[in-house]
Amino acid sequence: MKAFVRHIGVVDKEGNVNSVTFRSGLNIVTGKSSTGKSALIEIFDFCFGSSDFTVPDGIITNLTQIYFTVLRIDKIDLVLARKPNQSWSFIKAENDLDALNDPKVLTDSYFTDGYLRNLKDYNLEIGRWLGLEITDTQEDLQAREFTVRKNASPSIRSFASFMLQHQNLVANKHAVFYRFDEKEKREQAIEHFKIFLGFADQTYFIKAQELNSFKVKRKAVEAQIPKAQDLKAKALINLQQAMDEYGAISGSRLDIGKTAEIIKYPIQALEKLSELKIVLQPLSTEHLKLRQKHEDDRSLLTSKYRKEQQTLNAVVSSINFAKTYDQATSSVQFPESAELHASKCPFCSSEHSLVEQEANKLLGAINWLNDELGKSTYRLESFEEQERKSQLELEQIKKEIEGVDAKIAIIDKQTVDLAKLRSQYELALKAKLRVEAILEELISKPDQALEEQLKEINAKILELRKFLEDNYNVGEKLKSAEKTIQEIMGELGPRFEFEESYRPIKLHFGLDTFDLWHEAHSRKVFLRSMGSGANWLYSHLTLFLALQRYFAMLGNRCSIPSILFLDQPSQVYFPSVLDNAEEFLPKELAEKEGEARKRPVDEDIKAVTNLYSQLVRFCRET
Repeated sequence: MKAFVRHIGVVDKEGNVNSVTFRSGLNIVTGKSSTGKSALIEIFDFCFGSSDFTVPDGIITNLTQIYFTVLRIDKIDLVLARKPNQSWSFIKAENDLDALNDPKVLTDSYFTDGYLRNLKDYNLEIGRWLGLEITDTQEDLQAREFTVRKNASPSIRSFASFMLQHQNLVANKHAVFYRFDEKEKREQAIEHFKIFLGFADQTYFIKAQELNSFKVKRKAVEAQIPKAQDLKAKALINLQQAMDEYGAISGSRLDIGKTAEIIKYPIQALEKLSELKIVLQPLSTEHLKLRQKHEDDRSLLTSKYRKEQQTLNAVVSSINFAKTYDQATSSVQFPESAELHASKCPFCSSEHSLVEQEANKLLGAINWLNDELGKSTYRLESFEEQERKSQLELEQIKKEIEGVDAKIAIIDKQTVDLAKLRSQYELALKAKLRVEAILEELISKPDQALEEQLKEINAKILELRKFLEDNYNVGEKLKSAEKTIQEIMGELGPRFEFEESYRPIKLHFGLDTFDLWHEAHSRKVFLRSMGSGANWLYSHLTLFLALQRYFAMLGNRCSIPSILFLDQPSQVYFPSVLDNAEEFLPKELAEKEGEARKRPVDEDIKAVTNLYSQLVRFCRET
């Protein structure tokens, strides 16, 4: 947002206006110590909506009743004024650009009640003048349900981090941004940066909320699909069992198609079933065949169960042996050292190497044994894993045997029911009705309904993602922004007098963390490791000038005003001794500094001159 400060001032308790007037471009405020220079940045910050009153205590605070700042934003002058320690905030837009040429008109009578706001509304109104109108930045409404409050709305207070470099910050090696010592404010500024740059608006967040809402729905549907498929599988098993029951009691089969066809076309199978009449064959041996089949199945399963029992027994024996082996080997004591000598003939005293060769073989055998002993723990773990697999397999076979027993019991029950004078037709009808009920259950196809629902949700997710990508593509824009800012830093950095060991300077700035570092031999050198105050100062300047240029490139799409305060950027060169002289005499100041001075005065003057020259050049180019 194109803007600049026109006036910063105060109205004292006698109604007099005291102010400093600025113009577009570079403004340099100079003067002796304790004359109120640093108060200007604090007055601006207070008028720009700070909840803290940090104007230095003293003459200014004792004599002032109103603090004011006048901003030129495009074609209006925005008057911002506040009283300390009160909820008194004044905001007024002046369309007549000449009305405030002389700030003396800003007496206490100018600040009428009709333009007063509470602090919250005051900040919101400033934000609206700067094009900041988003109120809800929550992308995931589901997450909001589990948090105490919704995401903080983007605020002009985050702008201060990009506009203000106080005297204790401008050459700080531990901190780069104002207000970033508070974790919450740092995270908000980083999160809202895409909004300030104009990459995301309220529609973006509404669509992002919709997208995340559909993602939550998709997870819910996907969780239900396996259950629906499991129900369908069980229905198919029950269908086959019911058809077998019908065949066993009636002596005939239900001709409604093969199982695969029934699964695919359950409606047609149901229609066929409704047309079929119950056919009874009293002398049929179908129930005997079916019962024998189940008996055979049970025999096979019983055989499988016993084999698995034998396997489990062998595994348990191996585990017990491995544990005993491990305990036995852990108690073996090994020699700590050994001495080996060549053997000598007792008659001729000649040496023989046979003992050494045998010793080497023994050493190899010992190493092999140690390696085998070391494997005992792994073997034990392997046996225990196999034991668990065998136990699970036995449980599964047991369930299958119980299922076959249940089928045999149903056939036997049919014989018992016939003996109790229940008619064969009645039992056949009961089995047929059960087949009908299961077919109706298959027709409902809960898994198919869920799959259709999932298909619709996925289509909506793709649609929303495409909308966000086509209209915003925030991720790519932030990558491009980071690249552009780095290119600008690459252009500006060499203009400043970094130490020789940091030339050529290669500063990088990450928009995901807001970290600043120098790239040296594929290694990140952060500010705290970059030596002297001059390096820290120039790193700050390079970054903030690059940010200002990038903001200017975006024009009115960027909400952050094109304003930058640098409080005492020359402090790394000028001594901190008190200067009460009538004129600036650098050599006399250097003498007061004594042994603390390490560089010639002329070099420092040259460096400071270059610093301000580069600021002038930057303003002209930008």
